[in-house]
Amino acid sequence: MKLFGRKKEGTDSSFADVAEPAEPVGPLTPAQTAVLETLRRDGIAIVPFAELVGDDALWGRLADDVDRFVESAKERVRADLAAPTEKDDYLIRRYRAGKAAADAPGEDARFAADSPWLSLAVDSGLLDIVNAYRGRATKVVDIDQWYTVPFQADHDRVASQRWHRDPEDQHVVKVFVYFSDVDAGAGPFQYVRGSAEGGRYGDLWPWGETDWYPPQDEFEAKIPADERVTATGPTGTVIICDTSGFHRGGFAETSPRVLGYHTYVSPTSDQRRKFTVDWSGTDGLTERARYALS
Repeated sequence: MKLFGRKKEGTDSSFADVAEPAEPVGPLTPAQTAVLETLRRDGIAIVPFAELVGDDALWGRLADDVDRFVESAKERVRADLAAPTEKDDYLIRRYRAGKAAADAPGEDARFAADSPWLSLAVDSGLLDIVNAYRGRATKVVDIDQWYTVPFQADHDRVASQRWHRDPEDQHVVKVFVYFSDVDAGAGPFQYVRGSAEGGRYGDLWPWGETDWYPPQDEFEAKIPADERVTATGPTGTVIICDTSGFHRGGFAETSPRVLGYHTYVSPTSDQRRKFTVDWSGTDGLTERARYALS
């Protein structure tokens, strides 16, 4: 599905003059309403792609593109590494957005007009849920794909494999789409229900007031095991979550985890887009989608 009109190579429009939509959310379907209610209650909702978006052609394009990334990611896996010591050891990102070095691993985070990742980012089935949850129109600031490297040897959790809150925005919404079957051995995403601001655990190491990573032993003692969601699921599983709440993932031991990733923030956030778009026309974009990419 092509969202944009005439493309101009090598340019990027910031849509700086796009006003925030007066109506940030369109009519929600019963399925969207159910996802939104779960997201508001728990801070996380899990739903099949087919139920949320329901576009087989878009899924096919996304999956084909991910396959190309996976092949390149496998070539970047370090054979000499016995255990990870930092995030870059276990997580291979497709894009090098934000990296200063021109020779940093990965591709430039530039998307063509007809990129399936842009189509997914502003799909109304997804964007309307995010906007409804935030109570206003949001902006997409990051798009990436991840390949999690499994390590079979015993090792400690490092970086975002540990419980933490994300710093981008209070109530930042991130969307993860699994492009591989993710079981307990593939480093599934984990989340503490009710841990965002306003939830029953929101006052524990509050967002923006303490270190993003709480003392892990104290955390384990304070959060009951039955409040922790382990998001295992087949290819096509979509996770929508407020990652200002506590979460962790990527502790893969037996098989890799492959996923797509989108980040949505409020327009008051100081986060800037980590990608550029290679187009000039905007034919077919809704006002909400146009604003999301501004």
